[in-house]
Amino acid sequence: MCENVKPPIEILFASDSNYCPFMATAIASILKNAAPDDSFSLHIADGGLTDDDRQKIEELKKIKDFKLTYYRPNLREYLRYLRDDVANFPIVVNTRLFVEKFLPETLDKVVYLDADIVVLGSLSELWETELGDNFVAAVPDPKMRLSHRRELGLPDDYKYFFSGGLLINLKKWREERVLDQLLDVCLEIKDKIEFPDQDALNAYASRTSYLPLAGRWTCHPRDYVKGDTVILHYMGNRHRCPNLPILYEYAALTPYGRLPMQGFWYRVRRAARRACFVFLCLFLPKKKWRKNLRKRFVLR
Repeated sequence: MCENVKPPIEILFASDSNYCPFMATAIASILKNAAPDDSFSLHIADGGLTDDDRQKIEELKKIKDFKLTYYRPNLREYLRYLRDDVANFPIVVNTRLFVEKFLPETLDKVVYLDADIVVLGSLSELWETELGDNFVAAVPDPKMRLSHRRELGLPDDYKYFFSGGLLINLKKWREERVLDQLLDVCLEIKDKIEFPDQDALNAYASRTSYLPLAGRWTCHPRDYVKGDTVILHYMGNRHRCPNLPILYEYAALTPYGRLPMQGFWYRVRRAARRACFVFLCLFLPKKKWRKNLRKRFVLR
């Protein structure tokens, strides 16, 4: 007699070679903390991975086997919808806006995860969440600045969400041509975008709807609750994040062994860039000028 086998949890990552050690860490944490009957099909949007990167991802199957598919979506044709200075973000971060263009039409939904996360439990509950008529499910960010939300034209009572962890309703995206509508929104707010894909998704959601998720499904390390938090997202200035030992614990399970930020010369270069940034700020009296300079230095 055949046993009932659960369908795999479909997960999408996007990464270039620089972020591949982070992505490998995230995958290792998913596999290590999976329930016994969890299975996975991983979809990776390749923003410039090397053969060595791909081999290291393959080696993670020693923790728990999974299916793996790579894609090379061409996103450059869409850059005209985004402001020039968001080029400080790798182009691959915009991948989640274009999922309907490259993921198989047989998929009705997918879990999207940023590379700089750690998963501390099974993703099955998230995967089995009923999306209804919502185009995504996401965790609200209560700390997003009101000034930025107003600049985007969002209502004051709108719950701005993180885009680093999403359950995406692919069926709805295809049926209602969500991408076309998102790109229209991008053009409308082009001069106000600060967080490229995240701002666009929220501006669109404020005019339609999204399904809010509990905070345990995307949590900054400063808000980590042991035994409750499932997804830790090391966003922003990672060097100042609490609970870094958790991140490093899972990095040690990967063929990389550690993250670039753990290296001595990486820290030296970062310290030098910060010192240069602080020195130049002495000659920039306006806060706006210092903010723009900080974007160029990308001090994370």
